[in-house]
Amino acid sequence: MQLAAAAALGRALLDEHGLQDWSLVFDRAKRRAGICRSERREIGLSAPLTELHEEADVRDTLLHEIAHALVGVRHGHDAVWRTTARRIGCSGERCVRPDAPELPGAWVGTCTAGHQVTRHRRPDRPAACRRCGPAFDLAHLLTWTHHGRTVAMSARYEAQLRRLRERAETMPAGTPGSRPVVVLRPGERARVIAVGRYHGAVGAVVKRGRTRYHLRTPEGVLTVPFELVERAT
Repeated sequence: MQLAAAAALGRALLDEHGLQDWSLVFDRAKRRAGICRSERREIGLSAPLTELHEEADVRDTLLHEIAHALVGVRHGHDAVWRTTARRIGCSGERCVRPDAPELPGAWVGTCTAGHQVTRHRRPDRPAACRRCGPAFDLAHLLTWTHHGRTVAMSARYEAQLRRLRERAETMPAGTPGSRPVVVLRPGERARVIAVGRYHGAVGAVVKRGRTRYHLRTPEGVLTVPFELVERAT
């Protein structure tokens, strides 16, 4: 959708839902289509993604963020937000439809089977191909290039990869290349097994992201890769 048309649509929807004193702005976000900035009283749209998306998707994104503005950010994507979103004509989904166009990232990860994923930022930890298996396995480790060139990864990345390989060497023959991912739901308790300051910390899962859990612990909310937690009883 052209940006001028999206701006006109956004202005009309803001006015329609009583947000005349709110503004619509475009930014350069590459992974999220929209955002509600209540403190600024503005709705933000990703310019590059808006240009890729169809009008129906842009409308749904606008209504999604307008619903946040109407109910307040404290509701997140809870039932109150969803009810309001659907009432004003939004799908009520947390994200754009799965088959919506995306911007390819400069970082390309390739597994041994040739499957590829892209990222917009340098990966900060080892990742395995999800198409080859739902659990992290060193046999399906993604190797990364940036703009088509092999580059050195960060010291943090290399340290985590070294620990994973050392742990794999101590596992019985025939087991996967790494500890299976523990599937936990919000509210369940988990223990951090990563080496470092938070080793052994126990908390409740508050969110399951794409690659890591958000754990509420006495030390605060920690974001921990799936493979670096275990179920806590």
